[in-house]
Amino acid sequence: MKSVLVWDWSIRVSHWLMVLLFTGLIITGRYDRDYFDYHFYLGYGLSALVVFRLIYGFYGSRYAKFSQFLKGPQAMLAYASDMLKGKPKAHLGHNPVGALMVIALLLGLTLQWGSGLFTSDDLFWTGPLNSYLSDDWLSRMGWLHHVLPNVLLTLVGLHICAVLYHELCLKERLVMAMIHGKKKAKQAPAEAIKAPRWGLIFSMLIGLSWLAWLWLLPV
Repeated sequence: MKSVLVWDWSIRVSHWLMVLLFTGLIITGRYDRDYFDYHFYLGYGLSALVVFRLIYGFYGSRYAKFSQFLKGPQAMLAYASDMLKGKPKAHLGHNPVGALMVIALLLGLTLQWGSGLFTSDDLFWTGPLNSYLSDDWLSRMGWLHHVLPNVLLTLVGLHICAVLYHELCLKERLVMAMIHGKKKAKQAPAEAIKAPRWGLIFSMLIGLSWLAWLWLLPV
């Protein structure tokens, strides 16, 4: 078995930053209202990371691309069936079921920070885009923003359970792979995995531009 670089540094850094920012958002939004002013800025940071990851999914390294790991329903059902039998096929990148979780989390996070831009607590804080929607739509956005954290926490829990399954049952060290980027494989890919310069620059530029625009908006 050879040690193969699968996740380039930008994927690893953005992954762990999302973990930290999401944790901070849950704490400041639900458990620690004294630091609620930080909630906005943590959300801005998370939104920039999600924007980066979405763009990088088209212009990034091999295993970061959506086209590499997104499969059809048949592939997902086949992999799920193999998992239940305890003999899932090994994948260097995301497996078909893991790919579905990636999309679900990115979509859920996008809806969460997107709805937060329009939400108000009716006392001290108002989302920077609050004035652009009617009262009915603002009510929908507020409801969505308060319901989605439970959905996201459920998805995160399922994600952690899946990682533990791979770690304990399949002996696949996914946690360490997301730290040093390497996984074990019988054969190395024909091309070395690295962050493509222009794809990385473009994705970071879009993400940072989005973050800068948010910081300039009044709250």
